[in-house]
Amino acid sequence: MIKGYIIGQITITDPKKYQRYASETENIIKRFGGIYLIRGGNQFVAEGKPQGNRDVVVEFDTLEKAKKFYDSEEYAKIIDIRKQNSTGYILLVEGY
Repeated sequence: MIKGYIIGQITITDPKKYQRYASETENIIKRFGGIYLIRGGNQFVAEGKPQGNRDVVVEFDTLEKAKKFYDSEEYAKIIDIRKQNSTGYILLVEGY
């Protein structure tokens, strides 16, 4: 089965306010069957210019499940916390 992933690369601009988003997102991801593969950690840039200094990769059973998480009412309630307190990008992709 082809897995679904959410990949984010961000820079947190207000860590104190962002913390609420991080803690609430973890519980929502679990409810949708997702697991963190990468959540922060040291970063070594081998090529190119990153879009942020914090990397996140979440694995779901399928891309459809990743989309259901991202489009869920639960996540919609807190997404603005991330948008207001960080910059960067979020991708939903298929993988192995």
